[in-house]
Amino acid sequence: MRKQWRCFHCDQVFTSRRWAAEHFGADGDMPICKIKAHEGHLVTYIRRLEDDLSRYRTDDSDVMRSIMTLEVEQRQALIRAEEEGYARGVRDMTPIVKDAA
Repeated sequence: MRKQWRCFHCDQVFTSRRWAAEHFGADGDMPICKIKAHEGHLVTYIRRLEDDLSRYRTDDSDVMRSIMTLEVEQRQALIRAEEEGYARGVRDMTPIVKDAA
């Protein structure tokens, strides 16, 4: 038997996790049947906004991921520049050490 979710407000039964989540929402505070059952497109939009807000609250928004990516790229570029500068310094110093010996 497949898992089912039943709304005790409207008695509707859901066999799909996706549709149950859309009906009950992320936090389950206000099921769709209590908002307006006849405006399905509005419900989908509201649930998407709830998901976006939840991701934002957990620092998992698209903007936060972009910022983290930029920070990592900047940090890697800085490390490369430091390593190149160090290698250049070692290369420039090597003839001096050989001449002194």
